[in-house]
Amino acid sequence: MKRFLLLVWALLFIPVSIWAQDELPRPVTNILSLRIGQGKMRDTYLAPLLYTGSSISLEGQRWRMHRNPVWTSWQQADIMFSTGEDHGHNSEAWTGRLRYRYGILHRWSETLSNLSNLSNPSNSPWSFYLGPYAGVDLGFDYNLKMGSSNNPATARITTNLGAAGAVSYKFQTPWAQGMKVMLQAHAPLLGMGFCPEYGASYYETFYLNTSGNILHFTSLHNQQDVDVQLAVDFPLAIIPWFRSFDSVLRLGGSYHIETMDINDITTRYSSFEFVIGWVYQYLPFSRRKASLLKRSPYDAY
Repeated sequence: MKRFLLLVWALLFIPVSIWAQDELPRPVTNILSLRIGQGKMRDTYLAPLLYTGSSISLEGQRWRMHRNPVWTSWQQADIMFSTGEDHGHNSEAWTGRLRYRYGILHRWSETLSNLSNLSNPSNSPWSFYLGPYAGVDLGFDYNLKMGSSNNPATARITTNLGAAGAVSYKFQTPWAQGMKVMLQAHAPLLGMGFCPEYGASYYETFYLNTSGNILHFTSLHNQQDVDVQLAVDFPLAIIPWFRSFDSVLRLGGSYHIETMDINDITTRYSSFEFVIGWVYQYLPFSRRKASLLKRSPYDAY
């Protein structure tokens, strides 16, 4: 009986071992970006004024190809803070956001159809991504002039399902070897959002329970949120330390606009920012796969 169990275990283990040895490397690409620019905000729960000022964001992205190379996992997290004044310079408002998104994107590229030929892959300069994502958005708007009133601030809490997409082009000419241009965008399609009733304070809503209409279904009819980023990646292989991590410098620009109209409250926020970032690629937890990375016919994104 013992020999029979050992034989069954061996028959189960051998195919898994063979599959693991033949598995293609799945590199991970991390992108850390700083975004600085101009932001505009209006929240009629606080005041019907438009505030214009500066905006700063810290953003992180993670791309990793699945075992089926036509699918790529994409994660994005960012924290943003914006401050601005009204046109009369009579009051000041602050805005903060903490956002996270996770998506599964389908990739179209000529390279993926040639993964079996590692010695002579046909590398297409174009890659296209499209797929669904789930995200959460937490934030606040604060009006300094109304700091002593009952409603000096409002909270933003939304959960969304949306669509994300990207297009990248990798230069193959000798003078621009390794440079890549990438355009990416994402927008929510439906979800759930928190919004107090117009004129009702948070004390009335949560302690007196006099306002219960605070959770609302959101879709394109009452919420729009689009983030677009265009960036160029410049290789830093001339620096030995960066070369070991396959690092590049990212420069570009981003435009973000969000609107929400619920409970007779209108929220608007937009920003146009300059992007500077660091992009690096690696293979996690495997020295053997690290050696295969040199002959991998594809990138993580």
